[in-house]
Amino acid sequence: MKTRVISGIVIAVVLAAVLISGGYFLAAVLFAVSLISYNELTKATGVHDCGTKYNPLEICGYISIVVHYLQMIMIRDYRYYIFSLMFAFFLIMACYVLTFPRFTSTQAMSAFFSFVYAPVNMSFVFLLRIRPDYGWIFAWAPFIAWVCDTCAYFSGRAFGKHKLAPELSPKKTIEGAIGGVIGSVVVGFVIGFVIYLRKIYSIEFLLVMIIITFVGSIIGQLGDLLASGIKRDHKIKDYGNVIPGHGGIMDRFDSVIFVIPCVYFLAAVLVPLIE
Repeated sequence: MKTRVISGIVIAVVLAAVLISGGYFLAAVLFAVSLISYNELTKATGVHDCGTKYNPLEICGYISIVVHYLQMIMIRDYRYYIFSLMFAFFLIMACYVLTFPRFTSTQAMSAFFSFVYAPVNMSFVFLLRIRPDYGWIFAWAPFIAWVCDTCAYFSGRAFGKHKLAPELSPKKTIEGAIGGVIGSVVVGFVIGFVIYLRKIYSIEFLLVMIIITFVGSIIGQLGDLLASGIKRDHKIKDYGNVIPGHGGIMDRFDSVIFVIPCVYFLAAVLVPLIE
């Protein structure tokens, strides 16, 4: 437990430094984390398990991550992400065809899924942070998933009676999930109110924060269950061991990853309506 707490503090400090700095430093950290998370996912889903050190299917995924982050930094527009997706899709599928029958179709699809799941979703933090109007605020919003996790844990301990998804996560309860959502919305309201008092945005900004934290807390819990489902499907306990006391990057950021693009698009739609 002590190790887990210390690791959590270190993660919080590093996260704050990265998000406050933004720019190329943020992009570099996201790139490194994306490479690690992709490696964890390909190992978990069986893409990595091919009996050789150098796996061309994985290499295609890493190349796709490099291409994706280069275009993200140079173009800085989510609409061009379709290029990254199609590039990765055709590169991975070409590798599958040209090396057939070395890999199964399931491995090829898992390689592409792993690329979208972590590297692409994570990169939306950079797009959030560089927005001139509200980036410095909403780059933090995806981490409401951690607030939700904490509130859900204590709510579940206190009131939990009905299992939410017993086959995926036996300890999660419906009451805990509701408590997580309520706790997230309360935190979102408080943050929005403080920002309003500083006269950065109008009172309507409170509604935006409530909507984003409400939706984000639900999406985050779904992301957590998805990550648990993948681990149970492949009979693994953790995705990795790079974070002492927590496991891998995917073990710590599984819920956050799902929330990031959700926050980006909600903020892009809602904030202009109140300005």
